[in-house]
Amino acid sequence: MMIRDLLHGRKLHFLFQHLFFWLISVVLFTVVLIYTRGDFNFYSISLYLAANILMTIGFLAISVYINLLWLIPVFFNKRKFFLFFILELANILLFILLNYFVTYVFEGGKHPNFFTEFIAEFILILLFLVVSTLLKVMRDSITLQDVELRMKEVQKQKVESELRALKAQVNPHFFFNTLNSLYSLSLDKSDMAPELILKLSDLMRYVIYESNDDLVPIGKQLEFLQSYVYLERLRADENLQVDFEVKGANLDLKVAPLLYIAFIENAFKHGSKARSDNPFIRIAFDLEHEDRIGFYIENRIDPFHEKKPAGGFGLSNVKKRLELLYPGKFDLNLKESESVYRAELTIFVS
Repeated sequence: MMIRDLLHGRKLHFLFQHLFFWLISVVLFTVVLIYTRGDFNFYSISLYLAANILMTIGFLAISVYINLLWLIPVFFNKRKFFLFFILELANILLFILLNYFVTYVFEGGKHPNFFTEFIAEFILILLFLVVSTLLKVMRDSITLQDVELRMKEVQKQKVESELRALKAQVNPHFFFNTLNSLYSLSLDKSDMAPELILKLSDLMRYVIYESNDDLVPIGKQLEFLQSYVYLERLRADENLQVDFEVKGANLDLKVAPLLYIAFIENAFKHGSKARSDNPFIRIAFDLEHEDRIGFYIENRIDPFHEKKPAGGFGLSNVKKRLELLYPGKFDLNLKESESVYRAELTIFVS
């Protein structure tokens, strides 16, 4: 719709461009005709001569538009070069013959020198065809660039709106799970409830205020994730072993906020419920490189659980955000065996 309106708005400007081109052509053609004939001046222009000039310009226009509207789009643009060459040559010869005949009529039946007229008319039509083609190529190039810029802007706005929608989905989903943890502890009248509330307030502060930027330091995100892991361990089974390891010290590397929380939520959701003697969750970040952030997580799962290829709401959301934010700049591998679920994510940040 936008592109159609854009092109429609240019129609009037397009028409004026063509009228101006042919008006300039008439003036230049007349001036050239005067200066190539020494005994010729503006006062000697007769009605017949003016009609002859206009007829010549008319034939030129026919040849030019045959070239622009038919030969170039139908043959040249489709790489039918042999047919294009033959038909273009026919187009040039048609102009020369028509203009020679008109010149013969307007000069009272006198036969102009055919060879001289042929050379002059050939140079004239060739000049108009080359100039008009170059002008069309330049105009099409400018129009195409303008349309591409507008399309890129529309695409950018679309991506930004999709990211806002996805991020809006992340926050309620995270808070819902965390409040469930608080509700569970309050039912048990646990002494850990006040500490949980304090940690939860820290997490809410991060989500509401500090994650509004497009990119945030990985160090801030690690603090957030470690607080979240702490809260989950409070209500998890005592047998659950949780390891959180950070390698490297590039804590200033920036990445989109709330990308990793879904993986950790998923690990606690399934890992803490695994019917096994040694349930575990292992989380590791690799910050040893300055151009990438490595993330690894694995957890024990119930071998009898129902497998869901989509990875659940949270992981599906993360995949969409990664595709929008880091197209071609991330590597995500999800593996699941009978008893272990593993996720590896590498994001190239520069």
